[in-house]
Amino acid sequence: MMRARTYLATVLAVSTAAILLAPRAHAKRMVMHDFDRLPPSFALDGAALGAPRAPAGADARAPAHLAGSTIASLGDGALVLDPDSGDLVKVDPKGEAVARLAIGPEAAQLVVDRAARTAYVSDRAGNAVVVVDLTAAAPTVRARWSTPAEPFGLALSPDGATLLVTTVADRTLLALDARDGSARWRRPLRPEPRGVAISPDGAQAIVTYLTAATVDRLRLTDPSRMTAIALGTARNEQSFGAAPGDGIDDSTQGRRFPRNAFAVRFVGNELAIVPHQVSTPLQETRFGENTGSYGGGFEPPISHALTIVAAGDAELPRHVAAQIALHQPRALAWDPGRDRLVVAGFGSDSLLFVDAASQAGIRHVTDVALGDRSCGPQGVAFADDGAAWVYCAVSRKTARVSLDDKHVASIAWGPAVAKTRMSADEHLGFDLFRRGNDFRLSTRGAMACSSCHPEARTDGLSWRIEKHELQTPLLGGRIPGTHPYKWDGGDVDLSISLTSTMKRLGGGGLRKDETRALATFLESLPAPRAPTRSTAKVARGKALFASAELGCSSCHAGARLTDRQRHPLAGNLGETDTPSLIGLASSAPYYHDGSAATLEALLADRGLVHGMADTADLSAAQVADLVAYLETL
Repeated sequence: MMRARTYLATVLAVSTAAILLAPRAHAKRMVMHDFDRLPPSFALDGAALGAPRAPAGADARAPAHLAGSTIASLGDGALVLDPDSGDLVKVDPKGEAVARLAIGPEAAQLVVDRAARTAYVSDRAGNAVVVVDLTAAAPTVRARWSTPAEPFGLALSPDGATLLVTTVADRTLLALDARDGSARWRRPLRPEPRGVAISPDGAQAIVTYLTAATVDRLRLTDPSRMTAIALGTARNEQSFGAAPGDGIDDSTQGRRFPRNAFAVRFVGNELAIVPHQVSTPLQETRFGENTGSYGGGFEPPISHALTIVAAGDAELPRHVAAQIALHQPRALAWDPGRDRLVVAGFGSDSLLFVDAASQAGIRHVTDVALGDRSCGPQGVAFADDGAAWVYCAVSRKTARVSLDDKHVASIAWGPAVAKTRMSADEHLGFDLFRRGNDFRLSTRGAMACSSCHPEARTDGLSWRIEKHELQTPLLGGRIPGTHPYKWDGGDVDLSISLTSTMKRLGGGGLRKDETRALATFLESLPAPRAPTRSTAKVARGKALFASAELGCSSCHAGARLTDRQRHPLAGNLGETDTPSLIGLASSAPYYHDGSAATLEALLADRGLVHGMADTADLSAAQVADLVAYLETL
């Protein structure tokens, strides 16, 4: 059920102001919006797609290793992967560490083949899958298998014979023989791949992305073919007419963009569930524009959803979305015997439980607040007794969450299982960066820093901000020594920039020490990994970049690849700050307005910004060389 609270006086004042300021031609169409409504716990936006009965046969025995996470049940405890320290930790039923194994900082996911007593761990920084022997009391390394750059998502086939691996920097899906690590096949993916899951019958897999409105489905018998499946519903395409002369593109106003799909899980052979975010970067403005907010509207531009996909043989699979109250849903697990789903809200420190997950009678059970505002649940798994294991990326603690017959939760916390590598300020900044439902950061806490900057990257969108469309910049590796900040260079230092951003988001603002901690965290972030490129092409591209004919290095020079100056370029800003080019392969779209979708488009002068390097005389081969070099920055 949709819940609503009484309108606040300030909300009514904003509503009245919007009516008074609306153009006369549109004022008569003004309607009162439910500004203060709360998101539903679980509300389907269409008919359920599941089966008429509970799963049976192989579906009811689907192993947990069909999709990766940061925690897996071992029956007598759990195996936890802490990306902060890079430790793989075995914990007892109370969540206390009994053994540990160093994998490497930024390790991403694990899957456990309990029958073979083997774990597979993606070593994101080390470009490897680590095979871990679980036969003894303490886990040990059995093998390390090299992968393309930056392995992340893992999924093990039902028979334990094939391991699927997504790689972020090199954008590949790799199938490895789970016995010896030999490559069975490899296929390219779109930018920013993350999670992968295999169906219980081993016939198909789905891959998720951070910056796409779709997921990709492939049949494992023919991995050369992929089908893109839209997230959300047809309302993603909803578009409202812009008021004459307001300068907003009518084709994208009101359109919703699914983003930040970190994970996926099959619930049965033909049904899959994907948690994700929904962003509206250019909101409806027929009745007046809110220039002091992201999106230009008066409603929160961020919501969260589960998309349920009927991933059968159809070329255009059916799907339906469910709006949820969790903030930044990043992990989920399915208990096939009970047909129960649990989803973790990374930003809200809460869980969502859903029963009959694979059935037409799918229903919300309860939301559980974990009670630790600095948890950051990043991984979930079901224990054999039906309790949900949770791993918190911020506190590095585990919790066991059990529901009784009346769906009342009991939570048993374990101690921290690993030590952070961060300083105290960096750790506090990390916590604040991902925190949702915090009114100090945004209106009603609807937006967190990581809503638009997942993993300190970019959502790939251009947002309506103060009557301009401005693309979300990459943060990792680009903060130290690149001031002033903002696309117009209007913020002289990072603390001022963070404060003005919170004001833009409608937040009340953090304390000075918290703002300092957030700045410290951002300054500590590494740049994204560069994709693997031909050394010969990179060398030729580097020479072009530095050439007097193009003059790229005249503005993009030094360690941070910026002159830190403002230039009067064409576009919707009077002057534009020179951005750093660090992590360029991970920062599409390009230009401050996002008008160049790719580097190739930028070099072909197909964006709305002109007056930089003259690339008209470059050959196709030279453009390819220059792109290869730019992608390694």
